[in-house]
Amino acid sequence: MRRLLANWELKLLSVVIAFAFWLLVVGSGKSQLAVAAVVEYTGLDSDLVLVGRPRDTAEVELEAARWAVGRLTPGAVRVRVNLAGTREGENVVALSPDLVQAPAGVTVRRVTPARLQVTLAGAVARTLQVVPRIRGVPEPGYAIVRVTAEPATVQVKGPRSTIEGRTIVETVPVDAAGRRETLTQSVGLVLPEAAYLTDQPRVLVTVQIKPEEPMGRGRREGAVR
Repeated sequence: MRRLLANWELKLLSVVIAFAFWLLVVGSGKSQLAVAAVVEYTGLDSDLVLVGRPRDTAEVELEAARWAVGRLTPGAVRVRVNLAGTREGENVVALSPDLVQAPAGVTVRRVTPARLQVTLAGAVARTLQVVPRIRGVPEPGYAIVRVTAEPATVQVKGPRSTIEGRTIVETVPVDAAGRRETLTQSVGLVLPEAAYLTDQPRVLVTVQIKPEEPMGRGRREGAVR
């Protein structure tokens, strides 16, 4: 113990110097790289909606410390585009490094493109009836007797030009081919371009399937009576 405790001040100083040197070596190694960052649009007024094909990624040039490179997982770098104050029609939005969210130890050097062009349209919300689409037919001897959707109506919001005048929205097809019993399936909806649901994204479709009654059965029973 005496040998271990002898000159402990010098030993502690040696450990501190070694640790500081390790931090210097690790921190000095930096990597230059570019990633495709997801573009997120925020701050859009409730009476407007994005139309066309808004850009969903942007190239971001980064400088990352060696210990931070492992944090650059898919989705870790995002470009947040604030659309507050934009108007209906064509808009040009500037992109800059300060709009990029990145992990600690990562410095944003450049964003490409430097500007984005976005098109906005006046939005409207409507309650539409859900119409289930059924694909295929049951096994021979069985028939579909009833089809229901839960909920029966949904609220859809989108460009006024595509939403106004609509009364229904169809579901993704439910496959009933070769079935012989009732099935219930959670499915999405086929929405117009740039439209979206304001509540639940999926509906439950129930397809009631029963054996077919033999033809003429009712008449024979009536004759017996």
